[in-house]
Amino acid sequence: MPPNVNTPKRAFAIINPATGQDSVRKLNDGLKKTAERLGVTLELQVTEHPEHATEIARRCHDEYDIVVAVGGDGTVSEVVTGAIGSDLVVGIVPVGSTNMVAKDLGIPRRLNAAMAVALGEGVPTAFDVARAGETTFMHMAGAGYDAEIMREASGKWKRRIGWPAYLWPAIKHLRSSPFRVELEVDGDSGSWDARMVLCAIGGSIVHPRFTVGAGIDRHDGLIDICIYNPPNAVGAATSLGWIILRKPERSRWQHQLRGKTVVIRADRPIAFETDGNFQGELPVVVEMLDEPTYILTPHGR
Repeated sequence: MPPNVNTPKRAFAIINPATGQDSVRKLNDGLKKTAERLGVTLELQVTEHPEHATEIARRCHDEYDIVVAVGGDGTVSEVVTGAIGSDLVVGIVPVGSTNMVAKDLGIPRRLNAAMAVALGEGVPTAFDVARAGETTFMHMAGAGYDAEIMREASGKWKRRIGWPAYLWPAIKHLRSSPFRVELEVDGDSGSWDARMVLCAIGGSIVHPRFTVGAGIDRHDGLIDICIYNPPNAVGAATSLGWIILRKPERSRWQHQLRGKTVVIRADRPIAFETDGNFQGELPVVVEMLDEPTYILTPHGR
């Protein structure tokens, strides 16, 4: 059952100071004003190190109704990880470099509007969440090309210019060598040559209309595994073209599987990321969680 956030409520906002171009003071002031207008009791804390948002969210289980992630996709992932196993509803104020989760969920781009949705004007809506190793994610995990980009993208430039900070690493790794990947999906095994393997809950990149696979649904309880192996830059451009045309399955260099649990192994150390955060190297087990997470979204989108 969806949590009830229509009664007087207590919220805790977790601010990642390392994401976005908005100052912590501006975010603090905006959140406090919005909370006062909505009659919400609000406390705030700024994160001090990686995974701190998860620690803070776990401490909110018994005393708060809403926990708000103020940051990018990585911050949302950390807060959701900490909220699992509780009745907390998660709000999102997107101030990161890409904010794909917020875009997919229809969270407003304007700060004041996003804050209002996150602090109770939104509708609690259930979304799938998966676990990869010790962390959870709401959008996408990947091995290979995309993870190398995430490993190398400069935090300083992500804060200054947003998603263009990924362009140089993306160009640099276009000529990376393929690897042999072994996938075990719900007990069935197979192996492929790949340059990138994506495990998608939400499949969009850059814009919600551009998805990496066909039929990816945040509510179906399944992980879509997309294997890409374009042989060269022309092949990569062709695959990207099909994504832009909203027909990713037409690419001859893409193969798609679907399941609840996937074990990913490779023939050599391969980078791995979740929701834009570099996590380490393969192997990894990715599994859909049994219970969804409730996110405050406009109109229950």
